[in-house]
Amino acid sequence: MELGLITFGSLLPDPLTGTTLTQRERLRDVVRAAGEAEEFGFGWYTVGEHHFGDRDVIPSPALVLAAVAEHTSTIRLATGTTLVANRDPVLVAEDYALLDLLSGGRLEMIVGGSFFPEPYAVFDQAPASKAARKRENTELLIRLWTEERVTWRGEFRPPLDDVLLQPRPVQEQPPFWISGGTGLDSVHLAVDHGLPMVLGTTAREPAVFTPVFDAYRTLWQESGRPGPPGRLGAASHVFVAETSQRARTLWESYINSYLTVKKPGSSGIAAPPDFATYIGDQGPAICGSPAEVVDKLGRLREAWGHDLHLLAIDVGGIPYAEVRAATELVASDVLPQVGEWDSTPVPGKVAADA
Repeated sequence: MELGLITFGSLLPDPLTGTTLTQRERLRDVVRAAGEAEEFGFGWYTVGEHHFGDRDVIPSPALVLAAVAEHTSTIRLATGTTLVANRDPVLVAEDYALLDLLSGGRLEMIVGGSFFPEPYAVFDQAPASKAARKRENTELLIRLWTEERVTWRGEFRPPLDDVLLQPRPVQEQPPFWISGGTGLDSVHLAVDHGLPMVLGTTAREPAVFTPVFDAYRTLWQESGRPGPPGRLGAASHVFVAETSQRARTLWESYINSYLTVKKPGSSGIAAPPDFATYIGDQGPAICGSPAEVVDKLGRLREAWGHDLHLLAIDVGGIPYAEVRAATELVASDVLPQVGEWDSTPVPGKVAADA
């Protein structure tokens, strides 16, 4: 299984010291961490997109990843998620073609729509149109990157007449992944176009997502597509230290800070989850020693059958030195073991993938 890092550029006060970075300092840390992720051997560095909130400071992953591209050479540069349901797909196609060129063909674009209401309000979009916008804009993106000239009519943007997109991405096969949650609209979109998927598994118990992973494989088989299903990815909030006790003691304040900050569209501050439950066997997060991290990743792989897992470590105002130490520990003590799972059959998934 391939491991990558994912960041949303969250900017919060350190709950233990009260220290808050400037926005520029936080963004520089995001860029610096990408170079270290490559050095440590991670396969992906993924940058999320959020708008109009107090917590996250990256509305344009393309800009951040362009900076990252100049400090790296091999790591895949991913978005998690590009909000194609909320953006003009023509501008998205241009911006990310530029990024693919600047990075030498290292782009992986995960496409989706915002979970929060603010983008729909600010951009004057009906929230109920999310699925339709996501499908229409994704399908237009595919055409813009695979056809020389595009003439197109749709529901949500002005028509196109013989449009030539410039520049062109380096990669011949567009590096699209469909993001998904607990519904099946995104699964159908991915299967209809033969695309891989990454599910947003950070906030709910793992069992909720098992039927979605299974549905992807089932629908792929029923579609009659040749070959095995596309790749599947997931994500988790993660923290690791030399011992379970240190990991839990250090991380609890930071993850609680991250989860309880007022989010876009909410009327107040949420109550913190029960920490033991949140990081437990049935919880969405992973926290503990390297052995515990390996064990939970293994159990998630058995349940989901995925081969890409993105780790969100830098949340809640946690100091950069702690983020770097945890990342390096994952690289030295988790990554080698997880990487060996690539050729190992996943129990219960062989028949579904055959």
